[in-house]
Amino acid sequence: MEEEKTTTALAAEVGGKFFTLFIDGKEYHVQQSELTGAEIMDLGGIPREAGLIMILEDGTQVQVRVDEVIELKPGRRFKKAPRFTRG
Repeated sequence: MEEEKTTTALAAEVGGKFFTLFIDGKEYHVQQSELTGAEIMDLGGIPREAGLIMILEDGTQVQVRVDEVIELKPGRRFKKAPRFTRG
C-alpha cells in the first residue's frame, strides 16, 4: 500500500512552492500561479466540448472560458460543466 505524501515532502519533490487545486473532487498540485481554462481541463482530463465550471468560495458557479487565465488561490475548485437534456 502506497503511503500518502506529506505537503512538505511534496513541496520538496516539486522544487519548493506549489499551488493546489481540485478538479471534480480530485486534488492536483502545480508550480504555476496561473493556468488557463484549457490547461485546467487538460490536467483534469475534461474534454474541451464539455466545458469547465469554477466554484467560488460562496458556492457560486461560474463558467470558465478555454482562453481565460485563472489565478490559483488556496483550495480553488473546478468541475466539468453539467450537461442538461430536455426530457
